[in-house]
Amino acid sequence: MAFSATDAAFEGFRLVRRNPLALVAWTLLYAILTLTALFSMSNVVGQLESWSAQAEAMDAVESPGLDQVWALMSGFGAIMAQVAWLLPISLLVGAMLAAAVSRGVLKPSGGRFGYLRLGMDELRVLVVTFVLGLVMSLVALVAFVAVGVVIAAAKTAGGSGPAAIAGLVGFLGVICLMIWLSVRLCLAVPITVAERRFAFFDSFSLTKGRFWPLFGMAIIAVVMVLLVQLLSSIVSMPLSVMSGLQSFSFNGTQDTESVRAALDVGNPWVIANAVVEAIVSAMTVGIMYAPFSAAYLNIKGGQPA
Repeated sequence: MAFSATDAAFEGFRLVRRNPLALVAWTLLYAILTLTALFSMSNVVGQLESWSAQAEAMDAVESPGLDQVWALMSGFGAIMAQVAWLLPISLLVGAMLAAAVSRGVLKPSGGRFGYLRLGMDELRVLVVTFVLGLVMSLVALVAFVAVGVVIAAAKTAGGSGPAAIAGLVGFLGVICLMIWLSVRLCLAVPITVAERRFAFFDSFSLTKGRFWPLFGMAIIAVVMVLLVQLLSSIVSMPLSVMSGLQSFSFNGTQDTESVRAALDVGNPWVIANAVVEAIVSAMTVGIMYAPFSAAYLNIKGGQPA
């Protein structure tokens, strides 16, 4: 069944209009994650500074021993292990939000807690997105290796000119391949939530013959996200400067106290900046994810449950 790409692209705004509290719930979840990450990072700033001093001291040694190198690497690993738990938590929060947005489009009547849940739907979304991410990474790796082989063969046969042309064509080809694959897999999450099962590659059958409408819909959604982020920067940039995060992000020579100040969750400016960034992130996830669930509904010819 055909669908309107422009109509589906604006589904995120309709979702928030139907249930404004969903945006509040997503914002709170993002804010909690951001502040927790800042607090965790602030606890390892001093250790990272000590490790950097040890690394600089080792650079001055002409031939450091293997035990010294191993001790330095182990020290860095121990520091990173203290914040490693943020990665699975971030992935879980991402799965919760992706499922919530799909649920808001597919089943808008169950709008409690901003459609946020923590159950089998979220687990399935997490597994599906993780597996598809690995598949796409593997495809990109193989494609770039193939391009490298072609470039080497072209350079051997005809010199740097043909090699440069082969590299450019190959690079553009890989980009087109990844865009095509992303569009063909874009309905995996809506299918997983709607049909309550692992839908790894089921999106291929639904997106067959619909590449260009779906691609156009994604482009419109990306443009709207960029506009929202551009407008929000008017508010977030002054807050970043006041909190110290702006200078920390772009200046690698900050002393430890400046970094601690930028990561201090007791600083009202840091909290305000985190809240603004959380609002923008919540709006972004709705604008970006909702169109694909709307496209799924239109293609299937169904109505929201």
